[in-house]
Amino acid sequence: MRNQLPRPAACVDTARPNEREEAVRLLFQHLPPHEAEPRITNALDLLRRGELDSQGLFVVRDSQTLLGAMVCQLIPGASGLVWPPQVRKHRDRRLFEDQLVLRAGTWLQRHGVKIAQALLSPEEIALSAPLTRNGFQQITNLWYMRCQFNAVSTSPKSHVKLSYQTYGTCNSTIFQQTLLQTYEGSQDCPEVNGIRAIEEIIAGHKAQGKYDPQRWWLAWADERPVAVLLIASVAEFRSWDLAYLGVVPEARRRGIGRELMMKARWDACQAQQTQLTLAVDSRNQPAWNLYRSLGFEPYDRRQVYLAVFSG
Repeated sequence: MRNQLPRPAACVDTARPNEREEAVRLLFQHLPPHEAEPRITNALDLLRRGELDSQGLFVVRDSQTLLGAMVCQLIPGASGLVWPPQVRKHRDRRLFEDQLVLRAGTWLQRHGVKIAQALLSPEEIALSAPLTRNGFQQITNLWYMRCQFNAVSTSPKSHVKLSYQTYGTCNSTIFQQTLLQTYEGSQDCPEVNGIRAIEEIIAGHKAQGKYDPQRWWLAWADERPVAVLLIASVAEFRSWDLAYLGVVPEARRRGIGRELMMKARWDACQAQQTQLTLAVDSRNQPAWNLYRSLGFEPYDRRQVYLAVFSG
């Protein structure tokens, strides 16, 4: 029998500048051309502008060929986003996928990331296998909802007596303590609670859309802080996004969440925004019911895959 020559070794590395376009094309190889091309163009633009760190674009290659690619992104607040690896048809495809996920995880941890997420549409769930083999867990679905303002014309009637302080004027320690208390018993992605320091949580919220301390509110009732409401603007869509709403446990089921939602909706309308958007954990039925009752409609859905790094 003829002796078999050894296969050339493949290695995982950061994509070289001359490999970036091919790597990005690999990332979207599963899509038909009419869907892939706009996403390829957008990703390459983000890389050129530095909004997507080229150091987080990884490839696996042998001596002649780019075999696969994966991208991850650092997010303020000790967080990261990942896109599942894509590998050409190859007998070692599974091995290459695993190597890419492990390399991306090492890079994220080296940059202080404590939680990493992949947010996949229903059509993309088939791409998740390399993630779940390597420490990611599918925890929930996120529903994206919006309320458009062509029907909001009158000032909401207040049913709960609340007073408000903005983040720019309140005691920041009280604000942060209240924010942490709202996580107790939360039904919105409880898996991430207790992992990050409050400073990291605040940094993460500030990175959502355009941060304005005048749109972060601390709500008071009976001279006690009871809730926080964080709004970010999304200038390109002339809309506001509800980054976070939380009520402390002892003040729940008193209509405070509804009062805060009505404030957010009214303020956005008065600021001549076209809509207010939000994301909600599909397990959080009370929040879902509240949002639907106030005119919010679902428009998109993502499955959440989460990895927690122990440090």
